[in-house]
Amino acid sequence: MKIVFFGTSRFSAEILAFLKTLPCEIVAIVTRTDKPRGRDLKCQASPVKQKALEIFPNIPLFQPEKASTDDFCEELRAFQADLFLVVAYGEILRANILSLPSRACINIHTSLLPKYRGAAPIQRCLMQGESVSGVTFMEMALKMDAGDILLQQEVPISSQMDNVSLESALLLASLERLPEFLEHFDSYYAKRQVQNEDLVTFAAKIFPEDCLLDASKSAEVLQNQIRGLAPSPGAYVLLQLGSQVKRLKILTSRVFQEKSGREVGSLWVENSSLYMAVGEGFLEFLEVQLEGKKAMKVEEFLRGMPKHFSIV
Repeated sequence: MKIVFFGTSRFSAEILAFLKTLPCEIVAIVTRTDKPRGRDLKCQASPVKQKALEIFPNIPLFQPEKASTDDFCEELRAFQADLFLVVAYGEILRANILSLPSRACINIHTSLLPKYRGAAPIQRCLMQGESVSGVTFMEMALKMDAGDILLQQEVPISSQMDNVSLESALLLASLERLPEFLEHFDSYYAKRQVQNEDLVTFAAKIFPEDCLLDASKSAEVLQNQIRGLAPSPGAYVLLQLGSQVKRLKILTSRVFQEKSGREVGSLWVENSSLYMAVGEGFLEFLEVQLEGKKAMKVEEFLRGMPKHFSIV
């Protein structure tokens, strides 16, 4: 089977690397253009580009500004691919691209569609407190994440998972199912199922306002927000430190359901532990990262803090 692979993220780079072990032919790789990243904003290659140069140095690698142009379609047409495999590529593909492969254009999506269509399914799933997620192999359609389902694999979500550990579990599930999916593609394709539009939910990209913790909410809701956003971009509170206001990212925390007897939004320190009173119950912060500092355990954080600090 001749495959053109589309991907950009670390997740998709691992899928690409795994394809090298399977009896298929990668004829071309498509990823996004190099972007400024990090504090110094140096231009960096995507994880897929880095992986492609390492393990597929002789395979054509493309980085179009826009994939769905007529000129780029003609370039891809020349490869006469059976399958386009798209994994976290980062651009909506148009009809001229989707119609090119002889068999199908397949996307691996990190949710159990039709739930959590969109840009941030892993984060939003955790933020909603779901107990199960999964991966969906689907045929791509013009409407985002709305194509027919060929295969799904459930992944249970433990109470300790954040978006990194859940992504790792979803990657493992994808790798486990990918060999049989490619080997028996025609059978899966023949049994594909239309998504139930009545069950659709959406997973919008994460915006800055999604990251600020609202102390009026319950400890459980805030815990899910922290898990869904950790370690990056990270849920945070704003601390008043003397004349300065700084972000304090909360990377891990623990929920207490009982009442704290303290004012909602207040912080207190007890036995080298840091707590916050919230709408229902209270939270213990376990690992934090003060703006401009490294991540650290709360005990270490408190040793460098003034006696009095509070949430803005």
